[in-house]
Formats: sequence, structure tokens, C-alpha cells
Amino acid sequence: MRIATLVFLSLGFVGSVFAQQDTIINPNSTERIPFYEQLYRFRVWRTVDLKEKQNAGFKSAKSDIADFLLKNISNGNLIAYDGDSVKNAYAPSEVLVSNQAVNEPPYDAKKSYVTTETAYYLGKNYQSTRNDNIGHLPSDNQWWELTSSQTESYTKDQLVALTIVEDMIFDKRRSRLYYDIQYIGIMAQKSGSPDINPIGFIYYKDFLRVVEKAAHSKNLDERDKVQWRNRYNPSENKTFTDAFKLRLFHGIIEKVENPDDRSIQQIYELNGRTIGESVFARWEEEMKMMEKEHNLWEY
Repeated sequence: MRIATLVFLSLGFVGSVFAQQDTIINPNSTERIPFYEQLYRFRVWRTVDLKEKQNAGFKSAKSDIADFLLKNISNGNLIAYDGDSVKNAYAPSEVLVSNQAVNEPPYDAKKSYVTTETAYYLGKNYQSTRNDNIGHLPSDNQWWELTSSQTESYTKDQLVALTIVEDMIFDKRRSRLYYDIQYIGIMAQKSGSPDINPIGFIYYKDFLRVVEKAAHSKNLDERDKVQWRNRYNPSENKTFTDAFKLRLFHGIIEKVENPDDRSIQQIYELNGRTIGESVFARWEEEMKMMEKEHNLWEY
């Protein structure tokens, strides 16, 4: 009886050990480099401008990464979170709605509407353009018109940039530098506004899963939707994730991991330096990373 009890306790201890969270490999990593194999690691934030010519491969008539992200967030295949901490999940409507208007009273087919009186019908607000408006559906433009207050959703053209949050890791076993992407931030610009703001962050490992599933679909149209297009040699088209892996994009460094958690621009502003100097500093940071890689190779 005593032996059986000891065996049971031992099995319970082993089970509790295996149930613990993995502390050897970053659970969000797609490269899966153990921490003890990392000679050097820094987290880097980059902004990928989708309107830039060098990033044109991500936007084409058949495959648009902005459209792909919007549709997969909308149908629940991808979950967006509230920041690069990636902790609090958003509902799709919280991410995709750019302007939330107050709904007018629902349309009543038995009511007689007068001029400028409003009603809500099939997701939109309408106002009557004539008196004695009874029995005419708001979709009838001879009797109704849309109001200025409408609930609007972001379109693919309003998703103008991506934020790439990645770990720059030098693997000492393989003597190789890896860029291990952790998250993708979606940057959107509202109509008529010059400001570009993040509307959500997604795990890159989830993005990789969805892209790979589409890339291996039996439906050729689905495969086309995740293609990075080589405009000079179509035989060299890649998937979106392969393009990221091969660094076929241009991203400007906005922040490098630091104890104060400040962007390059914030560091320069706090030191009384100009924005122009901080722009040059982003390029300088890129050169420093290249030099660091060179020095690690020598090591």
C-alpha cells in the first residue's frame, strides 16, 4: 500500500512538472531558438509603409495583405489585441469600425414620415426627403437619402502601414542571425485625417498559420490571395510569410528595446533634439545593427 502511494505521488509530481509553462523557448516564436542558444537578442519595432514602392509586392489586384488581414479578423480567423503587449483581445467590430454612429429609431413601415425625419434600416441611417412618406422603404432614393452620420468600417485602402515587432537573435550554435517576428500591428488612416494610428496587433504565429493554410488550399484562388508578387519575375512569387522570412520588405526602425521603453523619436525629443535628427538616427540604428552582426560573425 505504501509503495502504491509513493508511485501515485511520483506520477503526480511528474505531471505537474510537464504542465508548467515552457521557459526554454519563447512560446510566440516561429524560429523556436532556445534561450540558452541565444548569444545576442534585441527587440526591434519597424514600420512598413504599404504605399512605398519597395513594399508594392504585398499589394496587387489578386493579393492584398491589407484586405487579407481585414477579412480574417472579420471572420474570426485572426484575433486582434489592444497593443504590442498583446494581452486584451478585441471583438472584430472594435477593430474594423472606423466611425461608430448612433443608430436612429428603426424604420416603421406603418408610420408616415415627414421631411428630415430619420430612421435606421439595414445597418444605415436615412432621412426622409418628402412629407407623407409612408410605406416607402429607405432604399427608395426618391423618398429617402442617407444621413451624414453613418457607421463606417475600415477599407483595405485605409490600412496604410504595418508595424513589425521582431526579435533580432544571434544563434550561437548555428552562428547565424535570425529575425524572429513576434507581432504585426495594423496601422490605419481615417478618411480626411493625416494621422496614422494602430488599430490592433495580431500574433505573427497566428498570421503564419492562416497564410500557410491558404497557400496549401486546393482552391487556386485562395492560394493567389496570399501571394507576394515579384513584379519583375512572376516565377519568383512568394507567400506573404516567405516574403517576411526572406526580408523582401522595407521597414523603418521606430524603436529598439531599451530600459525606458521609448521610441527613437521620443528619446530625441526629451533631449531637445529636432525631428530631423531622429529621422537620421533611425538610419544610423540600422547601420549599427549591421555592424553588430558583422562583429558577432567575427566572434
